[in-house]
Amino acid sequence: MKATEAVKNASLVTSSISIQHMEFPDGGLPEFSKIAPQLQSLDIRECSGQDELQIGDDSFKGLEQTLRNLTIHACNLMTIPKSVDSLENLETMAFSSNKLDTLDVDQFKNKKQLSYLDVSGNFITSIEEKAFEPLTSLETLVIGEHNFVNDTVVAEIGRLKALKTLDLSRADGIFSPPEDLFKEIPQIETLKLSGCSIPTLEPGQFATLKKLKELDLRVNLIENITAYAFDGLESLQRLSIAGNFISNLEPDVFFGLSSLEDLDLGWNEIKTIPSEVFKPLAEKLKILSLRNNPISKLPSTGLGNLEKLGLAECGFTNITADQLKDYPKLMDLDLSKCNISSLDANTFDNQKDVLKKLNLQKNKLKSLPNLVKNLPAVETLDVSSNPYICDGELAHFVFGVEDRVKQSEQSGSTFFISNANETLCDRPYTLRGEAILQVEPEKFQPYDEQSDTTTAPTTTTTAAVEETTTELKIPDILVGSKTNDTLFKEEPRREVYDISKTDDAKGVYNQKGSYAVFITVGAIGLVSIIIIVAIVLFIKKNKAVGPEKSSSPKKGGKSDKVVKMEDGMVEIELDSQPGTQHATPSRR
Repeated sequence: MKATEAVKNASLVTSSISIQHMEFPDGGLPEFSKIAPQLQSLDIRECSGQDELQIGDDSFKGLEQTLRNLTIHACNLMTIPKSVDSLENLETMAFSSNKLDTLDVDQFKNKKQLSYLDVSGNFITSIEEKAFEPLTSLETLVIGEHNFVNDTVVAEIGRLKALKTLDLSRADGIFSPPEDLFKEIPQIETLKLSGCSIPTLEPGQFATLKKLKELDLRVNLIENITAYAFDGLESLQRLSIAGNFISNLEPDVFFGLSSLEDLDLGWNEIKTIPSEVFKPLAEKLKILSLRNNPISKLPSTGLGNLEKLGLAECGFTNITADQLKDYPKLMDLDLSKCNISSLDANTFDNQKDVLKKLNLQKNKLKSLPNLVKNLPAVETLDVSSNPYICDGELAHFVFGVEDRVKQSEQSGSTFFISNANETLCDRPYTLRGEAILQVEPEKFQPYDEQSDTTTAPTTTTTAAVEETTTELKIPDILVGSKTNDTLFKEEPRREVYDISKTDDAKGVYNQKGSYAVFITVGAIGLVSIIIIVAIVLFIKKNKAVGPEKSSSPKKGGKSDKVVKMEDGMVEIELDSQPGTQHATPSRR
């Protein structure tokens, strides 16, 4: 490889090689020790073509002591290559998204240093007995994503006494939490069971996992969680049950979760929240997400230590200071995509000295109180995509923003208005579409709806579609955020749950595009009608004047001035110059 040759010529050492989307020759992988004799990490991903990547017995010869990390992802491997056997100092090994169907006893016999193993996304249906026995240092096992978890798989996982993280996300064959497996590995700290087929949670199913800190149960089929289902998980800090079908929370459903700090109940069907349901969590819970639930009113929860609350896409029509009185320590509040039509000046009084991030995007707000003045601690504010009336009342908000920007520049503090270009006037019509922070102060006038009945003068300027990118913060999704967590679930009663969903502009773009299609088709049709009418008039005119202007044929021929239509054939010539068209009848 030319790159490694350049490294050698510079008297440097190649310690890591990463290869993606490469089509290897028929001979397969080269002998890497000749290219990079001190290679420590090799990462090969998404090989081109449908054939299995050929890995010779000498591909890793000479790297037995140096190679620490090996990844071969999506290269159609049918089995773990024989040449890997000699790599006794490997610490991480990944053969994900290949075509493995079994794991043999000899493939891990000298992997005592291995701490991370990823074989997810294969077709594994069996593991030979004692295959995992040599893996005495293994701390993380990723073995889900369509692998079939049967008795042989469970038995081998149970041998991993150093295991701390078990990822069974999207594994086949899991219809209930595998309690027998939990008894063999009570030391695990992270358990991922997202995308499985678990319909309900019963008491005692996780009771043996006393050291568990993170539990991911997203996108299962859970409709009911029985009281005391999590009893025994006194060390659990993060729990995600998002993307299920939960409609009811029993009073003691969270009993035993005395250490829980982060709870995600988003994308369920919860309509009401019992007042005492969060009582066991009151002391430690700091993050709560209820996103995309049909909750119309936030009841008293007693969660006085909550720092982050997600209520986006719920059914709120208003939010009051009384509803938020339980959250005096709230620093991050998301109320985007609700149906809130107005805010009182005192709505956030209980959080005014601590609230740093507030999201009111895509509601039905027509005006705003002076939020910036009322929230001196706020650093990030998103009030975009609301139907604002740009009048004297809204001017106070705009002036407050300008004052805060000046203060921030002087003090060096942080202050940011998110999506400012999407924070636009809706009324009056003369200001419609203008960014409210760019409206001249004298244009903020008292609004009279009755006099504001005509649209603004039309222009010939075509508005460009502005593409914006919204920052995606995967950790906000809670448990399992460090893996490939794109999970989908279709169901007719609500919007699809997609934890990687971020593009809200696409639908808007398509809608505008459809209008353009109709306008284009209409314009083409109008031009066609004009051409046809011109042809008909031309034909009639020539028929009328033909006998008068014709001269006698010369030598039995036809005069070149006689226009004669035969068989109704008309030739249309379109000029390449814009705006010019010529219809020329011809004879055939």
